[in-house]
Amino acid sequence: MSTAKEHLTKLIENQPDDSSEADIVRELAFDLMVRRGLADTKANRAISNEDMGRRIRSWQN
Repeated sequence: MSTAKEHLTKLIENQPDDSSEADIVRELAFDLMVRRGLADTKANRAISNEDMGRRIRSWQN
């Protein structure tokens, strides 16, 4: 397993040479959100789309 620094370095190096700072930051943020979501799912801290739909509908009443 790579360190956080190694992982982020690889992400940055894989960006096109003409990427803006905003593009790179957006890619880093997206990667972090995906990894957190996967960790939450693995740790059983996620709910199904159906359950979320029920919650949203309950807010509308």
